[in-house]
Amino acid sequence: MKTALITGISGQGGAFLAQQLLSQGYSVHGTTRDLGQMNTRNLVALQIADQVTIRGLDLTERQSTLDLIDELRPDEIYHLAAPSSVARSFKEPASTIESITQTTVNLLDSVRIIDDSIRCFVASSTEIFGQCDAPVTVHSAHNPASPYGVGKSCAHYQARNYREAYGLYVCSGVLSNFESVLRTPNYVTSKIIIGACKIALGETNSISLGNLSVRRDWGNAADFMQAANLCLLQDQPRDYLIATGKTHSLLQFLESVCALLGLDYRNHLEVEESLFRPRDIPQTLCDPSATNEQLNWQPQTSFNQLAFTMLKSELIKQAGEKRAHELLDTNHTNIIALDQT
Repeated sequence: MKTALITGISGQGGAFLAQQLLSQGYSVHGTTRDLGQMNTRNLVALQIADQVTIRGLDLTERQSTLDLIDELRPDEIYHLAAPSSVARSFKEPASTIESITQTTVNLLDSVRIIDDSIRCFVASSTEIFGQCDAPVTVHSAHNPASPYGVGKSCAHYQARNYREAYGLYVCSGVLSNFESVLRTPNYVTSKIIIGACKIALGETNSISLGNLSVRRDWGNAADFMQAANLCLLQDQPRDYLIATGKTHSLLQFLESVCALLGLDYRNHLEVEESLFRPRDIPQTLCDPSATNEQLNWQPQTSFNQLAFTMLKSELIKQAGEKRAHELLDTNHTNIIALDQT
């Protein structure tokens, strides 16, 4: 039985990764800074909360990190824990960058000292590339446009340095935006989903949003976590760009969600300048073809299938399964039509 340690196990990515590893027979451990305040909502939702072992660990503390790695001696480490809000990183730049970089170096240095056979996956982000005028690959130049992107760029190079300087098996997975039914309400995709459901149920009439022109490569968290696992099963470590290769605007996401409910988004949209970020990347373009070939992997969920899955889950929460079925059943075939546009 392999043992895996997942930092950030309570997030959507960590929860889906834990579920996949458990299905493969792994013994799965996760970390949280404060055991007493840990939110297990996602683990409960996937019905795996009682199958994982949660360890209290402040990853910014070097000795505590060393002690846990020494005690656990995992076969694989997936480092997903990090501040995840780009918008919030502008308000807390120093703590965002420090958290991302300090936790990464503490983990990797612990592996170097304790057991250099441990395989490590470090979650990076396409935010490291900044504005994309052409499709990026894992070898593209970094030009981060936010404190979050700066921190992730540093973590990416830390992973490469430990691989090249010390021979560790370390992969940096450069992930594009990923969503799921576990996405929390403070993210714009969930805000759209929740708002559209309330409109369909007659509880409100509008959604307030910021910059709708931004274009991102959106994938499914479960698909991307499958790729993360595959990264550590290869003969040699390298860096990977994990993305769908398809780009959509936030407006398209709003339009798709509304269309699946038979709504015209133009009748329900309010744009608020206060919701715009100080600096935003207009467009993310990705070329994940090398990763797809190296891992023999392809994302299984289309943009509109993702929107439908998130929408159905939220409708069931708000109105129950019967009402959700009534609102979505006649529009289910719209996924095919939307995917063709």
